[in-house]
Amino acid sequence: MHVEIKVGDVLQCPADVLISTANPWLNLSGGVNGAILSAVGPAIQDELHNFLKSQGISAVPAGTVVYSGAGNLPFQCILHAVAIDPFYDSSIDLVGQTLRTALGMAVERGAQTVASPTLATGYGPLTITDFGRAVSPLQSESKFDAITLSIVVRSEEHRGELQEAVHCTANRA
Repeated sequence: MHVEIKVGDVLQCPADVLISTANPWLNLSGGVNGAILSAVGPAIQDELHNFLKSQGISAVPAGTVVYSGAGNLPFQCILHAVAIDPFYDSSIDLVGQTLRTALGMAVERGAQTVASPTLATGYGPLTITDFGRAVSPLQSESKFDAITLSIVVRSEEHRGELQEAVHCTANRA
């Protein structure tokens, strides 16, 4: 897997698939999810809530990744990655497991490019460096060799922290 770190808006990052942050209730309520809701309207929120209803549940467990359409966003689909528990707690291991699942789903869908924000670092307790530690070991997994993962952060400071943690070449959006 080739990792690129970009500064900008993840919703504007060209990619086949978007990995988005998600909470266990699959509510598009803030951060990247709020931006998705603002950009697309209620269609994706309705799709996620219909998924929960079809499963007969009100929330999904931490580590779950749920597929949805992308509305008018420039992606083939969105993979909603739940890297926090209901108390908004997380860990490097949970983020790594959740990313592994999401990247596997992207590979199954034939994606070559994937965009992602830093999971569990906004409403979750992790630092940007922690997220980088979760990503780093995934780079050597052969099943992800054909993927370019663009991690999009909001500042040059975060780009530097992440670049150091992931040990990759950084690019600017």
